[in-house]
Amino acid sequence: MKKKSIILFALLAFAVGSAKAQLFDFRNNLTDFTVGVNAGVVGYHFNGSIDKTYAGFGAGISASILGVYLDFIYQNPEHRWDRTITFEEYDDHTALSINMGYKIPVTSWLNITPLIGYSNETTGKTLGNSIGVDAESSSIYHDYEREHTYNHFNYGLGLSVKPIRWLEIGGVCTSHAVYGNISVNLFELQE
Repeated sequence: MKKKSIILFALLAFAVGSAKAQLFDFRNNLTDFTVGVNAGVVGYHFNGSIDKTYAGFGAGISASILGVYLDFIYQNPEHRWDRTITFEEYDDHTALSINMGYKIPVTSWLNITPLIGYSNETTGKTLGNSIGVDAESSSIYHDYEREHTYNHFNYGLGLSVKPIRWLEIGGVCTSHAVYGNISVNLFELQE
């Protein structure tokens, strides 16, 4: 078994050494200046099994500069933007996740990003009889009264590919969110 492992390791070393792509070339991060959008599921808990009590669709933004990656994803209360005016109080919740990591360029078109961050969920009531108007979009909304907040340490992994020099498509899986993102590299776009 030991002999087979040594032979396998040697063959793998020769294969990697003869590959035309430069592996783990951190110079690729010198041209990294991306901004993008995220969309996916936020608010679940993974502790050996998946608890989807507070999970729902969220949206957010991401950015990276010189390999340092940051992102944010948020889930609004379900009934907040409901156009129905009623005396009912809806049981609702919110969730958010903020992550930070560093892109490890496996090849010039593939990045792996270990992530750490913060996640929280809140529970509360959306008041169907309270009305506010968003000045920017002229949309009505209902007030959300928070009752409980749950804070968590978040950790996970991101993976992104560059099908074109200035475009990145990726996915993130953490202990409290799973989402995809699409980003534009502003530095590569100018060239």
